[in-house]
Amino acid sequence: MQFDAKLTGEAATLVRAHDEVLRRLPATVHAFIVVDLQKWSTLFPAEQRYQRALLEHLSQTPADDLSRLAAGIARIETDAGLTRISERDPGRFQDQAQAALRKQNLVTAWRREIDRFFQQIDPALEARLYPPDTPRRVVLQLYGDGIAVQPDKLWSRFRATGTRIPLRLDGVKNSGHYLRALLGGGANASETGGSLFGALRRDPAFTPTDAWIIESHAAVHDLISKETADARPPTGLSYDRLLPYRDSLMRALFSKIQSGVESPQAFAAYARSLRLAPEPGVLLNPTEVVQTFVRDVLLTGNGTLFVNNTFVEWAAAQALRRAQPRVLVARYGVRDRLKPFSSLLLFSQPRTSDVIPLVEDPVGSFIDVEQLAYYVWVHAEKSAAYRNRTLYLFLAENVPDMLAIRSDVPGVIRPPADAVALADVSATIAHWLGVRPPEGSGRPIASLVA
Repeated sequence: MQFDAKLTGEAATLVRAHDEVLRRLPATVHAFIVVDLQKWSTLFPAEQRYQRALLEHLSQTPADDLSRLAAGIARIETDAGLTRISERDPGRFQDQAQAALRKQNLVTAWRREIDRFFQQIDPALEARLYPPDTPRRVVLQLYGDGIAVQPDKLWSRFRATGTRIPLRLDGVKNSGHYLRALLGGGANASETGGSLFGALRRDPAFTPTDAWIIESHAAVHDLISKETADARPPTGLSYDRLLPYRDSLMRALFSKIQSGVESPQAFAAYARSLRLAPEPGVLLNPTEVVQTFVRDVLLTGNGTLFVNNTFVEWAAAQALRRAQPRVLVARYGVRDRLKPFSSLLLFSQPRTSDVIPLVEDPVGSFIDVEQLAYYVWVHAEKSAAYRNRTLYLFLAENVPDMLAIRSDVPGVIRPPADAVALADVSATIAHWLGVRPPEGSGRPIASLVA
């Protein structure tokens, strides 16, 4: 089938260059690729590289081999009558195709064949996209001060894979001190470039989407705000700073529900069409791709609009999948106690008399964050961009311990003989990433970087 793609720029060039192979693909795969290309300006560089590699690989695959790889999808499409759909808009074709698959009870079979198709080509794509010299990466997850950490249960899911390393917290009196000791920054950071993010910016290969800060509150944003007042800040998302934007989204969606919704698909299309944007200064890197990412995180994540740590987990997982940053810092905080279900109805506008006061839940926050931090690690390990080249660090701001996992070393690593300082952790991250350590950092932890 030939779709009316309505593409411009590089996306249009790619389709023209690979038009022959696109015509040979099953219609649902063809539509999937074209719909992604229609989002070209809101794709991260890693996603654009994937689309180029995918089309190049498919074009280099002999026609007979490609037919064999896609035979299962083609069979399902025929059984569901998708070959009779004449719609040339790829997005509307997808909607009609899914409706036909549901009607014939073939959605599960179709998804199984789609998975099988990509499982057969993914190894070649991964080898092309992630050669052995692909840069190392760091995923740092922080439990903010105030979370009621239970030491005997802390990081229990990683007992067989992680190494507990004792920390010296000399002079660390509060969360601000802790973050400055770990990440650098502070009053003189703009002059000295003394944070970990300043060290990354000095790397010529650094781009703003190579370093991400995602947090429930705004402590890390506040720490580096002076240092990032230039053209190359990291990408930062703060649930607290996004409050006005979240409220605007909720009001727009509630208004749409009040006016009437034809179907879930129509409501989803309306949500995707919203052009609301966070206020200036809310995002450290307010590019179109980041603004679209934030909107999608808030609209597609289950609970991301009204639970801070859920926002952190889902945004981190999507950043790892889509942007594939070299370093990601995810900081969780204390969430409010969950309210009765009737007051949590998504997009609802409760009466003043129904409003229940907000009460923090430090214990429930710890239970949640233990699970959410595990999910982020799982999402990273699913990606070839992170497997066998990532240092995972878990820290709790009120605990004199750290958990470390090297994805290229199975099992537990030999811990250092003595406790290490937070400045040593900063130096370890810089060493692992291959950048010059920030000013004032300590010594890399030998057992983690050897």
